[in-house]
Amino acid sequence: MVTKTIAPYGTWTSPLTAEAVTAGSRSLSSPRADAVSGRGFFLESRANGTQGIVEILADGSTKHVLPDSSSASTIVYEYGGLPYAIIPAGKQHESLRIIFSDAKNKSLNLLDVDTGKVTTLVESETLRYADLDAHPRVSDGKGTAWVLAVEEDHEKPKPADVRNYVVAVNIETGEVKRIASTADFYMFPRFSPDGKQIVWKQWDHPDMPFTSTEIYWADWKDSGDVNNVEHVAGGKGECVTEPRWSPDGTLFFCGEKTNFRQLFRKKVGETEAAQIKLDGLEDYEFGDASFFIGCQGYVFLSETSIVAAPVKFGSYDIIHIDLTTSTWTKLDNPLKDMRFDVLAAQSPTSVLAVGAGYTTPQAVYSITLTPTGGSSVSLVRSSTDTDYPPSLFSTPTPISFPSRKGNPSRSVHGFFWPPHNPSFSAPDDTLPPLLITTHGGPTAHSSPGLKMMDQYFLTRGYAVFAINYTGSSGHGRAYREALYGRWGVADTDDAGDAAEYLSREGMADGRRVGIVGGSAGGYNVLQGLVHYGDVFAGGVCYCGVSDVAALDVETHKMESRYMDLLMGFGEGTPEEERDRVFRERSPVYRAGEIRAPLLLIHGDGDTIVPIRQSWDVKERIEGEGGEVEMIVLRGEGHMFKRAESWQTVVTEGERWWRKTLLRELD
Repeated sequence: MVTKTIAPYGTWTSPLTAEAVTAGSRSLSSPRADAVSGRGFFLESRANGTQGIVEILADGSTKHVLPDSSSASTIVYEYGGLPYAIIPAGKQHESLRIIFSDAKNKSLNLLDVDTGKVTTLVESETLRYADLDAHPRVSDGKGTAWVLAVEEDHEKPKPADVRNYVVAVNIETGEVKRIASTADFYMFPRFSPDGKQIVWKQWDHPDMPFTSTEIYWADWKDSGDVNNVEHVAGGKGECVTEPRWSPDGTLFFCGEKTNFRQLFRKKVGETEAAQIKLDGLEDYEFGDASFFIGCQGYVFLSETSIVAAPVKFGSYDIIHIDLTTSTWTKLDNPLKDMRFDVLAAQSPTSVLAVGAGYTTPQAVYSITLTPTGGSSVSLVRSSTDTDYPPSLFSTPTPISFPSRKGNPSRSVHGFFWPPHNPSFSAPDDTLPPLLITTHGGPTAHSSPGLKMMDQYFLTRGYAVFAINYTGSSGHGRAYREALYGRWGVADTDDAGDAAEYLSREGMADGRRVGIVGGSAGGYNVLQGLVHYGDVFAGGVCYCGVSDVAALDVETHKMESRYMDLLMGFGEGTPEEERDRVFRERSPVYRAGEIRAPLLLIHGDGDTIVPIRQSWDVKERIEGEGGEVEMIVLRGEGHMFKRAESWQTVVTEGERWWRKTLLRELD
């Protein structure tokens, strides 16, 4: 029996170092596989902020195939997403090739996987590319050497002047043809399996990718042109997303006819799409409708077999769907956090999946369906170099509580992790300090998968509550839309309510509650400190929004009309009313009232939330004698790319919490 050391919460010694949870950890995403050979690939972040392409070899090992001098990356829509596609080998090219975007030099390139040779197709100071998809006969040498992509043109850099297109890129000549150009935004351009049609998602300002969007399809011509463009689904307030062709040429997509996004299908010639009715999954949400490009939350193993990763109240499952019977089976696997681009079909019976479990860090897995309807799971690549025992980690409990400022009446959701360390316990009759972590977006969500940076604090004796405040995705359309017009109000109240609820329930010390978050989560931090100054004992805000009016003017194209939605403005809202609401919802104007100590961390190259927003908060707090510090990360953009930057967030955060939450109370 292990004898535990008795020590106050927050002072426990942990085997998790800041380097281990940052520099020793990497981000994994976007699995893809060649349909013919089954060769699998995924993206892996590098410590310097670039991104490599990794191949899964036949023996289960992995190999970096992209030279260090290149980065598979994109900053289309600033947030980026899918930057590569596999070019299958054909008669003219015996080796497998990959087309990829490189954000470092704004280029589109071809990688010969087996030789490592990189050839530049397109390079431009003003053009960006993402969301790539190769024609099924791209390597046949019969005039089909085309790849679809989303192109973003910054020749005129003001957000209102940036233009987006669906384009066809000829990988033999480098020619680029714009084939869809009338909408403000595009995603998911995809060829049909026979190469005779294409599909895409589009929307216009003031809508967002999760509000009113549309899907179109068109006939493809081998000359790189399209005709017979037709509306398929969406619009008039309905969000549709992730259009994807089944092997037999039926188009599938995810749509919000009800409160939860479900699967639909439509064949050419049909007037209406039909919902795939799956009993028991009515309150699950299928498909991704975020800012990120090219996400893949369901894939086809055959024309009658789908593997999907739907979400229910922030928690994910992997399921197998039999389309012949409209039945489904939950597959055994450890994954509960699978946001964004996480699935790829590898064979008629297996998929690659990226995600994290309760006690397992983010990793790439191969999941194979068994004849009995089950599945076998094998680890391909972990996001961390150190193999920690699962017993080291705290596990989450889903929490829901009624909002005390419910207008409308609502429950608030999140996940609670108690402090945990196998070698330590706290003195009797004491409660842990609490860190409330707030996600960005704000229409994103937190999931219950293992987060190493949170475990850094949990193993030191802090409790953590990841709040999915009103407006979070993954909880249904009504919950997401409840934030519209009330950003800075409903989410702020939710954070304050959460601190008070967990204190009342005896789960945390209400005198020692801190709040931490970045981007829109940082806005939640600042608003929380302004409006709930008697609840929060300290805050850590990185790249946070402080002036929503300035953000409305300064931000990039994708979010340049986002404030209208979040503030509740219409086309006819008077300027004086806009100014009043902007000022009322901007914590910078009340920053002088903040009395809890605040740590600000910001990259000086942030184009989404310019660093001036943090400097203004610092100056106002200092002007009123408050306690504030500012750390500038040189060369960093929004939400940080380099491991050393996240190490700063962790180490400086720990210093801050020791100073603010572990201090002696009067």
